[in-house]
Amino acid sequence: MDIFPPPDQLLNPFPFYAQMRKFHPIAYDDKNKIWGIFRYNDIQNILTNHRHFSSDFQKLVNFQQGQMREQGQNQVHETNQSVRRSLLTSDPPYHKQLRSVISSAFTSNTIWKLRPRIEEICHGMLDKVIEQGRMDLINDLAYPLPVTVIAELLGIPPDDRDTFKRWADELIGSTTSSSSNLPTDSKSEQIFKRVQNEMDSYFIDIIEKRRMKKVSSKDLISNLLKAEIDGNKLAEEEILAFCSLLLLAGHVTTVNLIGNMIRSLLEYPNQLEQLLLLSHNYNPDKHKLDADNYPSISSAVDETLRYRSPVQALIRFATEDVVIGDQKIQRGQRLIIWIGSANHDESVFHDAERFDIARSFSKNAHLAFGYGIHFCLGSALASLEAQVVLKIILDRLKDVGFADEYKEETLRPLYGIFFHGVSQLPLSFKPAKMRALS
Repeated sequence: MDIFPPPDQLLNPFPFYAQMRKFHPIAYDDKNKIWGIFRYNDIQNILTNHRHFSSDFQKLVNFQQGQMREQGQNQVHETNQSVRRSLLTSDPPYHKQLRSVISSAFTSNTIWKLRPRIEEICHGMLDKVIEQGRMDLINDLAYPLPVTVIAELLGIPPDDRDTFKRWADELIGSTTSSSSNLPTDSKSEQIFKRVQNEMDSYFIDIIEKRRMKKVSSKDLISNLLKAEIDGNKLAEEEILAFCSLLLLAGHVTTVNLIGNMIRSLLEYPNQLEQLLLLSHNYNPDKHKLDADNYPSISSAVDETLRYRSPVQALIRFATEDVVIGDQKIQRGQRLIIWIGSANHDESVFHDAERFDIARSFSKNAHLAFGYGIHFCLGSALASLEAQVVLKIILDRLKDVGFADEYKEETLRPLYGIFFHGVSQLPLSFKPAKMRALS
């Protein structure tokens, strides 16, 4: 059974998910040899149970190699030789040690202090297009904003962002696909290795410059060089894994979040009108324009995370034979857990197929940032960036809508089957009077 949305439904996979939840909530894909899990409760349980459902694919490689030796096969395919462990691909206790190294840089208080700088960057990008009365939201704002922020946090030149984008496009494109096949061919492996080598060379040069620098720096790479696990400095490979993960994960999902948020608000004009009404009634002289005093902003971001989750799926593998529902999952078998489906599960979310920013005023228990020990470390940063974008757009622009050249049928997915977003989103607007952001 095919557990992947058809290629022509990547921008609207939710009807496919609904059918799978109803008729095949736990299904095995014989072609790709992987299970698909579609229900909220099953997915939440898998994300919670790291002992039975592992993220450490080096363990899977070791298991597969053991099986091959038992079968008298001494040659292991080149693609299985090495899996670099990172926050995303590790289990406790190593995962906990890695997370503790970087977690202080992503606390809510630490991230909140970045708001003025994020606002400054966002204003600067809007300044370039506001007089034109139109922009491509993705290329003019949704992409350059988060990549600039994460580059500054890492202490690397934001001017290299075209290179970063190419790496993201190629690296993610080599590990996901716009078709229903999981790429396992040698070409995908070659692309993956080439891009990883390019990134390693780039960051090794940065790391060497930091080591030679006598003046103390507070950027993330400098902090990684000073960090220790059990009294030992991080190995170079561990630092490289951190850098690559922070650069890619630090912007790819946020690009989708910002694009999906504006797209959803324009497709549901009653929701945008609600935001505008609250905006017009808002008095910045009495309150700060933040999520605490302007809850409709954070609620709109939260509902976007549920309705159009930037990350649609994650992969785990079973560390032993387990049963989910009435299906037996064998040790070593992989599972795709469809977060995008879980977040539309009608047994959890009322009127789940509707975009409703009021949903979060009570509780929006979406799984867009994961769950359990792998809950997204950068969730606060992604949410803040999306909030800043929405606040500033409401402040500085009026009559925002899809541009004349916008056609839904010409939209193209960004980053393949595991992600949900568009590569372009042309908008038109008029400049509005600027309100103080104090």
